[in-house]
Amino acid sequence: MEENQKHSKVLEDCAEIAQKIKDNPYLKTSQVVLKVHPDKFNEILREIEDFVRIKVDRAQSKISIDISETEFIFIKD
Repeated sequence: MEENQKHSKVLEDCAEIAQKIKDNPYLKTSQVVLKVHPDKFNEILREIEDFVRIKVDRAQSKISIDISETEFIFIKD
């Protein structure tokens, strides 16, 4: 269970950020680019795959997901 909590931490953090951006009356649109350490990128791909329930191409080095009208772009770096 602890692993599941750790595993979902990235998207949970993104959801909190997205909500704060959405609630800010000064911001209209948003895009967040996150550079991810190569050895952690597959964990994020797995988390996104679990969230959207669609297979993700593990060979890609960039993926994006929209959460509460904020686009999060994860780049393997």
